[in-house]
Amino acid sequence: MRIGIDARLVDYRQAGIAQYTVQLIQGLAECGAADEFVILQSRRRRQPLAPYAGFTPRRILTPPHHTLEQITLPLEISPLRLDVLHSPDFIPPFRRNCRSVITIHDLNFVLYPHFLTKSAARYYGQIDEAVRHTDAIIAVSQATKEDIVRLLGVPERKIRVIYEAASPVFRRLEDGDLMAKVRGRFGIRRDFILFVSTIEPRKNVPTLLRAY
Repeated sequence: MRIGIDARLVDYRQAGIAQYTVQLIQGLAECGAADEFVILQSRRRRQPLAPYAGFTPRRILTPPHHTLEQITLPLEISPLRLDVLHSPDFIPPFRRNCRSVITIHDLNFVLYPHFLTKSAARYYGQIDEAVRHTDAIIAVSQATKEDIVRLLGVPERKIRVIYEAASPVFRRLEDGDLMAKVRGRFGIRRDFILFVSTIEPRKNVPTLLRAY
């Protein structure tokens, strides 16, 4: 099977979805799948994002979230002759010549629309059409699946829950000397909370600080 993965966002925003995409590609490479993977890379990237056997990079000129994306992206994808395209960033190309899978990470933009910028509201405002046009949906949690069913009216049979895994860099340290070195470097003298995320209003960081 010839599988496309839309990885354009990786070179535009190093946040959650970009990290999810990178880790997904690395995980698939480690699995040694017999399928052929076509990695759709942004025009900003000069080197292959996935330098593995069975992974072919394809440079895409259309930037992620571009206002003309639904017109230009299908034109770029069509010659690739994909069997299926995975869109990790919610919105797939609606016109295409292959099957589609999208990942929905959460529906915060539906639940809390007042946090959205004008451009984000335009992009995520396509979600109703996205869930209608895709063949299958990956939800990263049971709660997200329930939100998709409740808020978007998607049949449960169309959704598969596949949990995200932490990057290998997040692991329990057993080396006492290394832990002491890290504490000394950052001036940590007691227990702490590590917040690994972007700083945005919807992340509700003030509540985290009050809880601490």
